[in-house]
Order: sequence, then structure tokens, then C-alpha cells
Amino acid sequence: MAGVRSFLSSVFTLLAGHGASAAVPDYEEAFTRAFDATYRLTVDEADEGKPPRLHPTSFRTLELGNLKIVSGRIAACDPFVSIDARLPFSEPVPNGSFPVRLAIAVGGINDGRIAFARIDFADTPAVKWKMAVTDGQDASTLAGGEIFGYPVDAGTGAFYDPKAAETLTSVLKANPDAWEEWQDKGEANGKAAHLKPNFFLMLPAGETNVAMFASGWGDGFYASYFGYDKDGRVVALITDFAIIDWEKVKR
Repeated sequence: MAGVRSFLSSVFTLLAGHGASAAVPDYEEAFTRAFDATYRLTVDEADEGKPPRLHPTSFRTLELGNLKIVSGRIAACDPFVSIDARLPFSEPVPNGSFPVRLAIAVGGINDGRIAFARIDFADTPAVKWKMAVTDGQDASTLAGGEIFGYPVDAGTGAFYDPKAAETLTSVLKANPDAWEEWQDKGEANGKAAHLKPNFFLMLPAGETNVAMFASGWGDGFYASYFGYDKDGRVVALITDFAIIDWEKVKR
């Protein structure tokens, strides 16, 4: 995992580089199917201008445990960089304890890397997805290929209740080196789970906790999406770490 570096966290848009539209990407079925062991892709991983090099790709699921929500809001960020500054998403979510899962690529150049991180707020299936935004952001203003998301500069993403951010900020003020223990524990977890990079951690934070995980290929800018059931209730949140070049997937 990349070392922690100074980074100015801000809210901005960035070209997605993986075919995203202003609303949701055209591969949104993967937000659900990547957590099914029967889902299979064939990806052309050849360099530009080279003959096709087709690799079968599937996904395995890693259960991280339950994330506690107490404020009716959830946020996502690089926890080693901007947990003290990131706004929560504007979409309200239920309070309670909800499972967090990772979809990890199997096969090809992405083998062992986290493709998606997902939290489920209900058992009902998501039939519609919308880009997750913070206050002041409007996905309808985005041009094709642009996203709202969060920057990663320490190779890590996270889900958390905003109250957890308050707790961890206080911990780091009291002990600026506390993150080193978190990193060591997370790397040990990731190594045991055969992740690349080798990191995930469910970190207690007062009455809440923080789900941390390696961010695909590392540093970048990543969008999240809320899933809604047929009655319009929010039932899931997923972060896409954009490891698959969907334009090169053979459908």
C-alpha cells in the first residue's frame, strides 16, 4: 500500500476513463453480478495495436463484517488522507448494522485486486442505480465520461458513518502515529486473504466503525453508486475501483 502523503482533498469531477455516463456506467449489471461466483467475463488484455490476448475473469467475494450506521448518513473516502474533511453522501441511509463485501478479480492482470466494495442496507435486490453525490453536486450536470467521486492518494478506500470520522480525527490528534497500527493490521488481513495490495480492516471507532480496503490498482479517483429497489428504497452502496477496461470485455 502506498505510503501516506500530504494531499489536498476537494470535491471535483474527473474523466472516468472507464466509459461512465453522467448517471451510471453501461456495465451496471456488474454491481450485482460481480458478487455471484458464476459471473464470467472475457477481457482482451493486449496492449494497444497488439493481437488479442483474451483472459477469462471471474470474481470472488470477501465478507468484511458489518458496518454500523447511527446518524442516517454514510461517507466514502481515502481514510488515511481525508477522513476529517470528506462530506457524507446526501442520500439518507437506514441506521443499523449492515454487511460490507468486496468483489475481488480472479484471473488476468487484475487477479487479486478489489473491483468493487459494497454495503447492503436491505435484502431486496437493487433494480436501479444512481451516482452517489454529496451536497452541492448534481449528476445531471456531468458530461459523458465524467464522474463525481473521491480521490485516493494512499491506495485505500473506506465506508463509514460521519461520526466515525469525528472519533478517528480525535484519535489521530492525540496520537499522530495511530495510522501505522491500522496499516499493519490491515496489511496482515489482506495478506491472509490474498489481496493485491494486501489491505482490509474493520476498525472500531467509538459507537461506530470504519470499513477500509485497498482501492483496486491504488491511487486514483473513484465513483460510488446507490442502488434502489423496485419501491425506490435505498438498498445498497457500491464503490467502483475501475480495474476492468469494460470497452475490452467480450460480451
